[in-house]
Amino acid sequence: MNVKKNVNEERMYAREDLVYNVTEDLLVILEDLEISKKELARKLGKSRSYVTQILSGSRNMTLGSLSDICFALGFKPEIKLPVQEEPKHEKLVDRYFYEDWITADKAFKITKETIKQSTNVIDKSDHLHWAKAA
Repeated sequence: MNVKKNVNEERMYAREDLVYNVTEDLLVILEDLEISKKELARKLGKSRSYVTQILSGSRNMTLGSLSDICFALGFKPEIKLPVQEEPKHEKLVDRYFYEDWITADKAFKITKETIKQSTNVIDKSDHLHWAKAA
């Protein structure tokens, strides 16, 4: 039961982290393009409150709404998933136990590489970014 609770907590953390990163990236892009939420709402044909709810994370952003926002901002969204081939000589993995098929250290390295290769991603561990923001 305790393992199931840990898996659920990790899943919820991963969800919150994704929502945070995507919405923060969109806010940075809006700022860089000098586009207000009101202007984005107009381009989307939606209300300003809809845009505010999406960008605050209080309203669920579907892949469709993310695509619409990106199109309104003039770029195509890309989502990259770290797909790995299953090792042939090792036992089959139980997909419900994340820890069994990827170690925390390997996950951290994958995340750091994704951050380094990606545009529009805020690296929360980059102290220089937070020094600039302060």
